[in-house]
Amino acid sequence: MANVLPKLPSRRLSARRTVAGSTEPAVGLRLSAADGVYSPGETLEFQHFIERLSAQWIDRLEVSVVWLVEGKGSEEMGVHFFQSHQRSELAKSALSEPRVVSTVLPSTPLSFDGRLFKIRWCVRLRLYLGDGREITTEQPFHLMPLACSAALPV
Repeated sequence: MANVLPKLPSRRLSARRTVAGSTEPAVGLRLSAADGVYSPGETLEFQHFIERLSAQWIDRLEVSVVWLVEGKGSEEMGVHFFQSHQRSELAKSALSEPRVVSTVLPSTPLSFDGRLFKIRWCVRLRLYLGDGREITTEQPFHLMPLACSAALPV
């Protein structure tokens, strides 16, 4: 599980205007597979939650499953899954309650860790706050054929 405690500028707020009081928001992601390894065609299921932040301070929440190509030269990003939730949707239930999301993973591109480039997959959660700030967290995972997943170091 990934918990992110972002550095937010400290400001004095009135008792009526507390973003998170004197604490900072925590954003969490939890994958269903403990080892973080999935096969093509498998269902990726994960949970996300937000603590110490009221829905009134969030303009939009985005949940995505992306793959990134990193290497010498330019970087590329592909989006496999994307959801966007507005403030009105978020206010309907407690943000701290885990929300379950699932998607069937594609057959390509597979995770790759080479010398010249890497292909990595991750679940990304991004919050856009009303004051213009963003909070982003990612939880990486591997997409590989079932036969290759046994060769991964633990």
